[in-house]
Amino acid sequence: MIWNARNALGMTEFIPAGDIDENTEYITTGSSELNRILGGGFQTGKLTEVYGPFKSGKTNLAHTIAVTIQLPKSKGGLGSAVAYIDTENTFSKEKIKHIAKRFGLVPKKVLSQIYHARIYSSDHQSQMIQKAETLCKTRNMRLIVVDSLMALLRAEYVGIGMLARRQSFLNNMIHALSRILETYNCAILLTNQVSTKMMGMFSGNDAIGGNSDKIFHQSLLNRSPWLPFQSYVQDKGVLFEQFAEA
Repeated sequence: MIWNARNALGMTEFIPAGDIDENTEYITTGSSELNRILGGGFQTGKLTEVYGPFKSGKTNLAHTIAVTIQLPKSKGGLGSAVAYIDTENTFSKEKIKHIAKRFGLVPKKVLSQIYHARIYSSDHQSQMIQKAETLCKTRNMRLIVVDSLMALLRAEYVGIGMLARRQSFLNNMIHALSRILETYNCAILLTNQVSTKMMGMFSGNDAIGGNSDKIFHQSLLNRSPWLPFQSYVQDKGVLFEQFAEA
């Protein structure tokens, strides 16, 4: 029965790589230079992780993408709704209103297309990731924002003895998100915290949760605060202002 089901879904044949249809669409970040760095903007069908230290602009970027995806395709959006999974209680309606005005959108309408969930535990986080799939079916949702991915896991799974359980839980969440994006061709933005990793006489920031390059398809590797990065992320001479407020 399993084999016949896979046959019916076309899962038992090899196809030439040239015939693979990636069906990738792009969501503008609001900055032409950041779009260029990302190869066109945030992509559908991809998990994108953005990590950095406190006050580096991760949440502001998440707010901006939650607005720009609602733009029409002619302006770099997808005209779609957003599921916003908020684990740190950092979502701001006022910030969304300011960003909406910047892009010439009606703030009230933009807010009506952002489906927000305040998360209180790692188990709750996993539950709402699964719940987000229903929005893809019923609300034309093409973006899931998880801000942030590891905040609750970091607090609940403390110590080296809990590391294996934490990584297993994280792996299950990543697979759940991957299944959703493959099924509905949506984009997923994950923000993440960092820890200091000692490397001999030097130290550097690395994403919480392990080697992100192996877990996520695309990562904005930023080993220092985003304030220097902000100096060249400009669009026609105007700084991407939301980063400065983080």
